[in-house]
Amino acid sequence: MECKSNFESIKTHTIHWKSQANGTAGAGTRLLGKEEAERLAAELNRDYPGIYHEAVLALPIASVASKHSAI
Repeated sequence: MECKSNFESIKTHTIHWKSQANGTAGAGTRLLGKEEAERLAAELNRDYPGIYHEAVLALPIASVASKHSAI
């Protein structure tokens, strides 16, 4: 079993998307862990081939670090 660091489990990513048909774009509002966001983007790209989905860093690393340093 692989051990993950606490940083890897922090939810810092969201999904950005863009329609290939008309250029409409948007961003998800739910924060996800990096691996979960990447997996979801790949799944959405398979299920909805006309829309490009990408996992992106939603929070600057400094804000994540300061948020969790108080814990």
